[in-house]
Amino acid sequence: MKFQRDQAFDVQFDRIEGLRWYPYVGKNFAKSEARIMIFAHNIPIPAKDYDAKLEEWKAKDAWATSETIEEYTYCRGWWTKTFRAFLKGAVGLQKDFDEQSDVEILNKVESFIKRISYANFIQGLVKSETQIAIAKPEQIELSIKVNREILKVLGVTHCICWGKPVYEYVQRMEGFRLLSKTALEKSGFSSCSLDVGNGIVMRCLRVYHPSMPGFSPFRVETQSIISNFLSIKASNPMQLAT
Repeated sequence: MKFQRDQAFDVQFDRIEGLRWYPYVGKNFAKSEARIMIFAHNIPIPAKDYDAKLEEWKAKDAWATSETIEEYTYCRGWWTKTFRAFLKGAVGLQKDFDEQSDVEILNKVESFIKRISYANFIQGLVKSETQIAIAKPEQIELSIKVNREILKVLGVTHCICWGKPVYEYVQRMEGFRLLSKTALEKSGFSSCSLDVGNGIVMRCLRVYHPSMPGFSPFRVETQSIISNFLSIKASNPMQLAT
């Protein structure tokens, strides 16, 4: 299995009230200096399919298995397009890839996936007849609480949010204090630093949602924003104030 999930955090995840699905946690996540969380937004499902999909994906690791992550990485399907677009921008590729790509490209992609954590921000499915959907307020509030605890359990230092709503949800988390904002030149991209408690600063990056053309995975601007963000070391809150 290429992307075996680190299950060491599961006991702590199981204590989180309201958690439906585990995040994927790469096997090298805990060994990395930068602990990276990638938050997608949600999973829209037509009303007629809602109950069946909840039953199909009832396992806590439904979205975190090695098989699922491998499918999202290498399968060229409409349902994998967004994840694959993000990977292209995050690792700095100049063309599309698959399992037959050069070893150098495969190593870039696979090493990145093995050191990140990844989850859909909304805990649960969102009824929608289109691919653009906003969860109900009570579902959003529950997800904010659940993901706050996930971030704390994982000790995340770098959080990348797909789109404005997720970026704003993270900033609304109880006990998180905004320290600074950074203006970025590319439309749809912005960043901030949050004091998340216990002397930990979490950097947070908003990227244009990778499903949209504005993300532009092969553009130098997109790739530089992500690589520069991930190269920033976590800081003590007092250091940012000086």
